[in-house]
Order: sequence, then C-alpha cells, then structure tokens
Amino acid sequence: YMNLLISLSFTILIIGVGHAFIKKHSKFCYILATIISIILITISYTGAIANIPEFIRFYILPLFTNSAFATSLFIVVMYTGALKNGSKLMKLLFPIRAELSIIACILTLAHNIIFGRYHFVALFTNPKSMSFNMLLAAIVSLMLIAIMLPLMITSFPNIRKKMKYKSWKNLQRFAYAFYGLTYFHIMLIMMPIAKTGNTKYIINVLVYSVVYLTYAVLRINKALSKNKKLAVLS
Repeated sequence: YMNLLISLSFTILIIGVGHAFIKKHSKFCYILATIISIILITISYTGAIANIPEFIRFYILPLFTNSAFATSLFIVVMYTGALKNGSKLMKLLFPIRAELSIIACILTLAHNIIFGRYHFVALFTNPKSMSFNMLLAAIVSLMLIAIMLPLMITSFPNIRKKMKYKSWKNLQRFAYAFYGLTYFHIMLIMMPIAKTGNTKYIINVLVYSVVYLTYAVLRINKALSKNKKLAVLS
C-alpha cells in the first residue's frame, strides 16, 4: 500500500506543479515514459537490476516495475471522470486526462513485458504450473492489454480527430471495463496472500478496495444525477 500512496503523492505533486508543462510538452512526456520503460525492461531482462543500489532497487524501482505509479495515474484519470462538471479540480485535470492516460499506458506495457516473461510464458507453455489465481490474473492481464491499446491509440489527438465522435465515445466507454478488470487483477494477486494473515497484503486489499469502490460509487452517482437532470429537462 505504501507504493500506491507514495505514487499517488508523487502523481499529485507532478500534476500540481507541472500540469501546464504536461499539456504543452506531451510528446516529451511520452518519450520520457518510453525511455524509463526501456531502461526498466533492459535491467530486468539482463539482470543488471541486481547491481543497482539497494535503496533504489527496493524503494524506487518497484513504483514502476510493479505498476504502482502507472496505477496512480490511472486512478487520477478515472476519478476525473467522476468529478462534478465545472468544479475547479475538474477544470485542472480534464485538459491533461488523455496525456496522463497515455503515459500510464506506456508504463503499464513495461510492467507487462517485465512480468510477462514469467507469467505469460507459463500461461502459454505450462499453465498447469500456475496457481488458479495467477492463471486467471495472467488471462485478465491479456484482456487488459487488449482493452488498453485501443484506448491508448485513440487518446492521441491526431487519431481522435480522424474518428467520428460517437464512435470514439463508444470506444472510450471500455475504460470502465478496464478499471473494473484492473481491480479484479489486483485482488487475484493480493487476496490469496492476505488470506494467510499477511498484514501488509490485508492493508493493500483494503486500500485498493476503498480507492476503486469509492470511484464506482461516485461515478454511478454522477451518472444517475445526469439522468435525473435529463429526465427533468425532457
């Protein structure tokens, strides 16, 4: 849970200080995220990660390799959609929502490549060697990638402009499935360990559950409020 809380704090700081920079220099941010991803993949695959100072290896790298930072970006993106229209926070976050999402997608792909060499390989070559939870988690990961890539590609302005708004909007609604499956994926990995009484994982389950279920309540409430307003107007 500390990785998520640290990542969320870092994300909030970056947005608070650099939201204008992210919007103006989005390509630089994408290139930076790609470079970070390539470095993470390289040191993981070559074993060079073992030569990195312990503090960085145990406290910094996991924020990226375990996808905590990418998840924190997705959390900001998804909560933006649940905020009240016209609110100050909505006005701050909405203009960079697509940029944050693309950065998160790039970093998430790195996470999948790093762990995929174990779990995806086992899934396709020796699924019987995997526990049921990890087998299901790997399958859910592939589903998440299949949803994430189209969402990522169509978040780029030049791609979005070539699409009909209704088609783009319908595709973007798959983001809800992405958020739900992300929570399911996290629970598949953490719940078995939490059930053994591991305090760290019990707290992890509680923290992630509060974050995702609170979002679900807020988003559903916003949708219901919108429907009520439309009903009144009609």
